[in-house]
Amino acid sequence: MRKRAWSVFAVVLLLAGCGGGVKPEVPTPTGAKKPDSSNVKIEGDPDTPVNKLAIDAIADLQSFWADQFPKLYNEDYKPVDGGLFALTPDSENGPKCASSYADVAGNAFYCKIDDSVAWDASGLLPELQKKYGDFVIPIVLAHEFGHAIQQRSGFFDQNELTVSSELQADCFAGGWSKHAQDDGVFEVKSADLDKSLAGILDLRDSPGTNVQDPSAHGSGFDRVSAFQDGYDNGVEKCKGYKDGDPMVLELPFNDEQDAASGGQAPYDSIANGVPYDLEDYWSQVYPELTDGQAWTPLKPQQPFAPSSPPDCGGQSAEGYVLFYCVPDDYVGWDNEDAMPAIYDQGGDYAFATLLATQWGLAALNRLGDDSDEKTSTARGDCLAGAYTASVILFNREATSSFHISPGDLDEGIKALLLFRGAGDVDRQGAGFDRTRAFREGVVDGAQACLSYQV
Repeated sequence: MRKRAWSVFAVVLLLAGCGGGVKPEVPTPTGAKKPDSSNVKIEGDPDTPVNKLAIDAIADLQSFWADQFPKLYNEDYKPVDGGLFALTPDSENGPKCASSYADVAGNAFYCKIDDSVAWDASGLLPELQKKYGDFVIPIVLAHEFGHAIQQRSGFFDQNELTVSSELQADCFAGGWSKHAQDDGVFEVKSADLDKSLAGILDLRDSPGTNVQDPSAHGSGFDRVSAFQDGYDNGVEKCKGYKDGDPMVLELPFNDEQDAASGGQAPYDSIANGVPYDLEDYWSQVYPELTDGQAWTPLKPQQPFAPSSPPDCGGQSAEGYVLFYCVPDDYVGWDNEDAMPAIYDQGGDYAFATLLATQWGLAALNRLGDDSDEKTSTARGDCLAGAYTASVILFNREATSSFHISPGDLDEGIKALLLFRGAGDVDRQGAGFDRTRAFREGVVDGAQACLSYQV
């Protein structure tokens, strides 16, 4: 492990504008080639950009499952043969599950009635591609083929909750995506994967959806977690999914006012309140991690305007929008441009999560963490997740009035996936890895974060 020399600025976010970072390309492995797609026939125009991606994905999905299905279920894979429908308002033919384009508009689905797959080729998929890049299209198709696998494996006969089938399909999509990236079926950079996961967040349930709802697909937190489970552990892990396992993190609105606001608190209440709540959290958790050592509060945070950046250890913070100043022991952030933009684009808990990562770095500094920058970044993200778990559990009731709202976890993940600056991915790790660390903190708490490895 390379020892990290703490610099003046310990940062988890450094950017000139709100956008994704860039990571070196993942090269296509020597000898890898795309599968033959000449036998994939669709109902619709095969030459549109999204349909070309869909056809290539389907060709490989059929090949992938022909190999994997017998290993999982001890029987041959039967290809999807009820039709592949790229539907537009002008489409004349469709699956038995749809009587017209209106039934598939804004959606993609597997139809059990006739063993077909359909997608909105003029609305949903082009919009997703525009916002989240090419690879989100294959992931959508991989999810729908996951449902075809469930039909063949008897999953629907043994499980009742729709959300469980959706999460297993996400897991299957993650397992296939790892194969597609590693084998060069698609050229997938780390930034592409981050953007695609952000696309999954767009397809989440509306905040507050009940897990028993027959249309429930899972929160963004649940869906990204399932996708990463398959990506990290393979489709073998996904086979074990069933009703109630993995557990769905269902978060109701706290009260009518919370529901009326959509779970969004005003910007100023986050900027002013979250730092105090983070101090309260660390005053209680730090002694548990250090055999009773007291937490030393950070010096007052310094929100600033870009035109007048603060000083940190004798250096100007110009160019930084969020940082922990090591020598002066404070957290600073651009309170005029960047952080308000993140709040507007990502939601209140996107802002809160990024603040929590900085207190995590401060805690690591106090603990003498000597890990390299990617590892310490991941541990800071993990500690932000541990703080989030405390808010979810409301286990500081005597000292804190903060509550989590539905959608907050998704906003935290979105912050770690998308709000990056030039060079951040190279130095600190891809958003995909950072969200994994965040989830570790949510699930296993602060102690697990101190030894977290990327």
